[in-house]
Amino acid sequence: MSYEQDPTTPGAQPPALPPPPRVPGPPPIPGPVRHPLQFTGDAKEFFGIWFVNLVLSVLTLGIYSAWAKVRTERYFYGNTRLAGAPFEYLADPIAILKGRLIAYAVAIGLGLSAHFQVWVVYIPLILFVLVMFPWLIHRTLRFRARYSAWRGLRFRFVEGVYEAYVNFMFRPALQILTAYMVLPWVRMHQHDYTVSGHRFGGKRFRFAGDLGTYYIPFLICIGLGFGAYLLMILVVIAGAALGAALSGDSSVGGEPPIGVMIGIFAPLAAVYLALLALPIYLRTKYINLMWRYSSLGGHRFESTLRARDMIWIYFSNGVAIVATVGLLVPWAMVRIARYRAAHFALLADGELDHFVAEAERAEGAAGAELTDALDLDVDIGI
Repeated sequence: MSYEQDPTTPGAQPPALPPPPRVPGPPPIPGPVRHPLQFTGDAKEFFGIWFVNLVLSVLTLGIYSAWAKVRTERYFYGNTRLAGAPFEYLADPIAILKGRLIAYAVAIGLGLSAHFQVWVVYIPLILFVLVMFPWLIHRTLRFRARYSAWRGLRFRFVEGVYEAYVNFMFRPALQILTAYMVLPWVRMHQHDYTVSGHRFGGKRFRFAGDLGTYYIPFLICIGLGFGAYLLMILVVIAGAALGAALSGDSSVGGEPPIGVMIGIFAPLAAVYLALLALPIYLRTKYINLMWRYSSLGGHRFESTLRARDMIWIYFSNGVAIVATVGLLVPWAMVRIARYRAAHFALLADGELDHFVAEAERAEGAAGAELTDALDLDVDIGI
């Protein structure tokens, strides 16, 4: 027989209270959605396009090269996808041909006047090209943006020509006066001009660079270059001494022994190759920084290119192209495009469907084609 305990009885425990109801907290803030860039091109497939372009360009004395450029750009754009949607290249071959004829007329004029030493033509023409260089960059950016599209919406470049002269003529001139110690500052402002001048779907790209991070790879390059020169001097001295010791005094006709020559020129060649890699290292780091500080609305970008990979790709591509007399150019182009795509991503803050179309107008191709024809170094990190 059991008895219930009276709660008033001394030593009795009070009944347990029910737990308080849980108050739901705020939902977790969703993080950005990562959309990696994808490149689906194939070297064998592109080789057919490249070979036909080459043959027809030769047979038409370069006239077909405008159509060849459009076919090439459309292949690479169409095989580059972001969030499942491919990019588009919408330029007209006729516009490119007109610009290309003007560009090659200037390039031929420069080449002939330099070859025959007609300085009265060459000097004013080269000065004209140098003075027009910022304008050419401005026109190139406008042309490329105007005829590039994603999800049916075109890009635009709206920055002015004055800013182009400030960032690509006046600021770079200070590099000469400062022994190039302001190069990171110049490059950061060029990235600002390039990124902030672009628009897409009614929204403007933004750039918020940090000068300190631009100086880090620059100072590393200076240190590596200085160390390479010191190493070269030490290795040359050691190599010459070792070569002389191995070869003895057996020189022919007063010429230094072969061991001495190898001991001197082998380190020189190695240092020369190392110095060629430094610009690739710096450019790779600056590309990553440019995208790191860029944004479009609430969306950000991610670029994780590795300098050692880029150096190896450029070096091996060059060896392969030379060894095959240019036949592996398509393979090299596809290879670098695939690597760049694999190390780039869009960090989307929300949906990607809120962009709207903007008013458009045609852009001339003369500036872009003159930049290509004269092989001007538009090293803006993109």
